[in-house]
Amino acid sequence: MIIRKAKTNDIETIHKLDKESVKYHKKFDKDFYTISEGFWKIKRDSQIKAIKSPTNLILVAEIDEKVVGYIWGYVETIMKHKIGKIQELIVTSKQRGKGIGKELIKRMLDFFKSRGCIISEIGVFVENEPTIKVYEKSGFKKKEYKMRLVLNKTKRFRPFL
Repeated sequence: MIIRKAKTNDIETIHKLDKESVKYHKKFDKDFYTISEGFWKIKRDSQIKAIKSPTNLILVAEIDEKVVGYIWGYVETIMKHKIGKIQELIVTSKQRGKGIGKELIKRMLDFFKSRGCIISEIGVFVENEPTIKVYEKSGFKKKEYKMRLVLNKTKRFRPFL
């Protein structure tokens, strides 16, 4: 396995991993993970900017010259403290359970440390126990819950349309 910085020409492969991830996450939140083509264009543009940014890092994992996973993280400054935020971690379903996610996390944490971050954070659906276990094996601890209450049942929350 090779882990390397993503290049602009990796974006389409990353996009395929994103689409696979959406199917997986629909079991946790059907409305939230309804994603439009317009959103994909915005995300692609964001990833291209991230590849060029000194405060962002996108890494890809390759096996036999095929991208099988990626992680996207960035450094955020909150009240003079640098926090490493993991935006996404996706490993194709065929390669899960082989340590790819754990190695991607390790490399991202090295990036955060090199940038002076004091903590790292990630958001994960509570029901996504396999992913939670990957983060816990990397040293993450559960600290808080993000909660949601639907106030208007006639409208759906679809931020990615």
